[in-house]
Amino acid sequence: MGPLLLAAQVALSMVILANVAYVVSIRLEHTSRPTGLDLENIFWISSEGRGPSYSQQTTVQFDLEYLNLLPGVLAACAASSIPQTFDAQETTVSGDAEFKERRDVLLYQMTERSIDTLGLRLVQGRAYLKDTVAPAPSGTDTGVLFGQEVVVTAALAGKLFGSNEAAIGKSLYFSMAKGRSAVIVGVVELMQAAPFFLPGTNFVNEIVLVPAVPSGPRALYLVRTKPGFRDQIMSRVVKEFESLQPDRYVNAVESLADTASEARAADRASAVVLAVLASFVLSVTMLGLFGFAAFAVTSRTREIGTRRAIGATRTDILKQFLMENWLITTAGVIVGSVLTLAFALQLSMLLELPRLPMVFLVGSMALVWAAGLLAALMPALRGAHVPPAVATRAA
Repeated sequence: MGPLLLAAQVALSMVILANVAYVVSIRLEHTSRPTGLDLENIFWISSEGRGPSYSQQTTVQFDLEYLNLLPGVLAACAASSIPQTFDAQETTVSGDAEFKERRDVLLYQMTERSIDTLGLRLVQGRAYLKDTVAPAPSGTDTGVLFGQEVVVTAALAGKLFGSNEAAIGKSLYFSMAKGRSAVIVGVVELMQAAPFFLPGTNFVNEIVLVPAVPSGPRALYLVRTKPGFRDQIMSRVVKEFESLQPDRYVNAVESLADTASEARAADRASAVVLAVLASFVLSVTMLGLFGFAAFAVTSRTREIGTRRAIGATRTDILKQFLMENWLITTAGVIVGSVLTLAFALQLSMLLELPRLPMVFLVGSMALVWAAGLLAALMPALRGAHVPPAVATRAA
């Protein structure tokens, strides 16, 4: 039963190693995907209005004038949420009023100059104009707010209209606005809302930018600077911004690069945890193979001595125990390969991932073989040094 249990343990290790390595690689690949944003040169500001005299529309207009006139600033805009923070508004849109073809998208309300502020690459059409930006609602009005023009990402344009060119001039209908539409005037190449790693999360690249001053009392601003000016301008904003207007206070000022890094911290941490667990499983398997080989050498000392007495060399003894270990490991690898492929198929269906690349299967096979031989090497060397005289000793 010992060899059978060890082979089963090796097979289980194969399944875990190959699939964990694949999931970790996918997670890390997701965290390193391009965002389309000029992360290193953007920072954001969060402020909160207070008092009965606070006016979101007036405050945002004044703040944007101040931010856009700062030396070293390329562009600034107000936004309903900060990209890379998992905080965008979700909605459903369609290219037809009947919603025959619909897509779940993320929506950002932003003032003019949003494309320049984010550092997005406009591949078709133009940005929406300043006079299309809808003002912030007054009083208790919390209705859907945006102007008559929108900009979409190429990912969304391709899904709804087939190409970037075909999307320009078409109406985009919004489910949350009871079928209200806006004209698509521009398409940007890429914008990633957040680094999701979940089934069906391609919508993080299907984004609509709508012209609007987000409702208060919270105000969010994105500021893009010239390269090398970000930290200097952030320091100035921290000192001056809150004192510019008496009816609001600043909650936070942070670089978008730090925000994006924090958004990926959980994926990186989980990848590390998975890698550690896989290493632990492999270590336990190696310990089992080591214990089995050590027991085999200890219990067969007289047999080894007899073989040495009739002419077997130390190399022969070493090969004998390594071969026995290799046979157990190989049996586990064969069974484990079948189980790995079966489990990987279910995993790819569950998480909507591509099929397991063969490099992970082959790599885990080689790793398990190497680990098995390494685990048996020390006991085998000890057995190879058993002297022939042991065969003549009494049991």
